[in-house]
Amino acid sequence: MTLQQLQYFRTLAKVQHYTKAAEILFVSQPSLSYAISELEKELSLALFERHGKKIQLSAQGKIFLTYVESALDQLEKGVVTIKSLNPLGGAVRLGYIYSLSNSFIREALLSFYSDERNKHITFQFTQNVNSNIVEALNVGAIDLAICPKPTKECMSVEIYRQKLYAIVPKDHQLAHKKEIDINELKDESFALVNKKTGLRWAIDELFKEIKMNPSVTYEADECNALINFVSLHFGVSIIPHVPGLEKSSVAVLRIRNPSFIRSIYLAWKNSKRLSPQAAYVKDFFISNFATQNQR
Repeated sequence: MTLQQLQYFRTLAKVQHYTKAAEILFVSQPSLSYAISELEKELSLALFERHGKKIQLSAQGKIFLTYVESALDQLEKGVVTIKSLNPLGGAVRLGYIYSLSNSFIREALLSFYSDERNKHITFQFTQNVNSNIVEALNVGAIDLAICPKPTKECMSVEIYRQKLYAIVPKDHQLAHKKEIDINELKDESFALVNKKTGLRWAIDELFKEIKMNPSVTYEADECNALINFVSLHFGVSIIPHVPGLEKSSVAVLRIRNPSFIRSIYLAWKNSKRLSPQAAYVKDFFISNFATQNQR
């Protein structure tokens, strides 16, 4: 029995879905299935009951989970205690959404490491969609999350306001404008990020707020793909600023509507004691970026 198997078991027990658990743990589904299978062989019992694609904890699994959670919690407290002997050293596990990787995260790290006192702190980064980042925070896979939609179980502070832009083909009738009202696109076909992302959730909510029902004909996993779609006349899109956007093959238009800005939060688990270095990073972000407007 390994620590990794126990961590895998705890996460799978919480989400009760192999694919979802594998995404949260950043492992392949076969690797997760093998680890759980080996754990069940060692215990000589089934920890989960399987009903097609659905799973749930068995009676034995529910009992085992209470001991696993207690053991992992004690281990995490021990790690925090040991790390406290070197309060400004060690790694901080930071998770964030994809669209921040080349903008806010880069700027924040440059600011953080401009202080010589911070050079001993390192990061273990996790990039994913909002739902997986939040779930990773909830199960203890990361210390801090930077995301647009933390859950009520998390403490959070707004640290970034991300403007959204409209992009259209360069020969579009609106391409000559620098700024538009979003209703000028009401008759257009849209290419948007897919529904599992926090960005899509935010965009859908903004459209609801202005009572606009866009026609979405194409979806993609990330913004660079949407830029390509728009350049090929597959529709128009709404995206945050990404590096090189102004030099891309589309026209970039500011959106006049003030609501087309989404809030990004620093979040941490309320019930979990942060390590000294994670608490230090949390305080740094809050002191330097709370409610700060960015491009």
